[in-house]
Amino acid sequence: FHVVIWRGETIQAWYDAGYQDKEEYANFKQLLQAPAEDAKQILSDRFPVPRYIQTNAGGSQARFLTSRVNPSTTYSSNNAGFGGGPDNPSQLFTDDVSLKVFMEHLVRLAVQS
Repeated sequence: FHVVIWRGETIQAWYDAGYQDKEEYANFKQLLQAPAEDAKQILSDRFPVPRYIQTNAGGSQARFLTSRVNPSTTYSSNNAGFGGGPDNPSQLFTDDVSLKVFMEHLVRLAVQS
């Protein structure tokens, strides 16, 4: 499995501005360090060791995270999905199925038995 730390646009903008290095923003520095410390503990306790990913909104790994969290638009579907309509550039295509599709399939299997 994966351990992912994701920063939203606002937090990443504050990080890029260097607020964590300013003394009056010590709480922000702690806010940034807490998930990393939790991840270290999780990584040390688990076997097999999970994959560690740290990204931000629009970052290189953000696409991976979004496709895992909400795989609502697949290559074989035409629904609006996570990002909106088909003209939306933020729309992600994945081979994974959405929770809705999984649950529908599970219900079909349960009814057949």
